[in-house]
Amino acid sequence: MTAPNHAITGALIGLALPNMWLGVPLAILSHFVLDAIPHYDVPGDTNEARIGSKQFLLVQILGGGAVCALLVFVLWHFAPVYWFSAAVCAFAAASPDLLSFPRFVSVKRGGHDLVEKNWFWKFHNDIQRQHPRYLSVELVWFGVAATILAAQL
Repeated sequence: MTAPNHAITGALIGLALPNMWLGVPLAILSHFVLDAIPHYDVPGDTNEARIGSKQFLLVQILGGGAVCALLVFVLWHFAPVYWFSAAVCAFAAASPDLLSFPRFVSVKRGGHDLVEKNWFWKFHNDIQRQHPRYLSVELVWFGVAATILAAQL
């Protein structure tokens, strides 16, 4: 899934389980569960073409990051009882994608995707079921999760 769906799922976990000793590990685990569901990604014939594209930078990194920041602002502004736990779990749920940043940098510098260099990157890449045609899955997930979150605010 894209970062906003990881973050909003993590926020819901943080609201439901305010004990961060439970919430944070479950939020991180939710990342991999969501990535195993068919979901949207920018088009590209290879990992290098996809990760190195301007669309990836705009949609996945900048757009996804902006929506996640907006989510944390909304949590802070409306301040449900466990808003801080929700914000931490939102970050935890989206954070495994941050560990792929070296892959992006390598491709942008003209190199190859480093996915085979690290067991975590390989695992994370192998569980993905992503394609641009799965945008509807992303939108439905976000709509349902946002409706549940709005009911908590």
